Amino acid sequence: MKYIVLILSLISLQASAQIGDRALVMGNVDRLCLPDSQLVIMDSLPASLDSFNTIFLFSNATSFLSSDDVVMIDSFVIKGGGLYNGSDNWPLQAEANQMTQKLYRKESFGNYKETVAKSGEAGNLDLEELDTIPAGKTTSAFPMDYRLKVEAWVADQPLILSGHHGKGRIVIDTGYSRFYCDIRDENTDAIFERVYRFLRGEVDYR
Repeated sequence: MKYIVLILSLISLQASAQIGDRALVMGNVDRLCLPDSQLVIMDSLPASLDSFNTIFLFSNATSFLSSDDVVMIDSFVIKGGGLYNGSDNWPLQAEANQMTQKLYRKESFGNYKETVAKSGEAGNLDLEELDTIPAGKTTSAFPMDYRLKVEAWVADQPLILSGHHGKGRIVIDTGYSRFYCDIRDENTDAIFERVYRFLRGEVDYR
């Protein structure tokens, strides 16, 4: 049984809309508990992404994404969609590394066991406002890039980053185990909500 809390939205799309009203969730979801939202779980990328405004990827050990899927997601973000690119400690990095190789020619690295992260400065998510930033059970990190802002650090390495890609937005998170049901709390919920707001374009400090 999958534990993600789902609220399926039945909102009709306006013909002029550029992107949809829902979030697509894919990947390693069995242990996740996310706050209530307009989330739809699928096992594979649908033929059309028109009804979605955001994609949440939670990486597996083996990727379900084809090379065409990667191109489709890239195009979705360029046109204005949001992408949460989630990985964790090896080997839960397959899909995330595919996407970051496409976007930045970089991959996540390392093995960190710090449970609390430090906030970045002048980010898009305002994580410094939280009492605590849970890092995750075990995490990796992602190389710094001039196109991305560091939202949170683990052992002086970037844990969460955010940025823009075309008309869209991306969050790279190398510690998605913080969303596992057994460690979910008000801080993890707040992180998810801030990520989702940024990816939908509700907040933007470009």
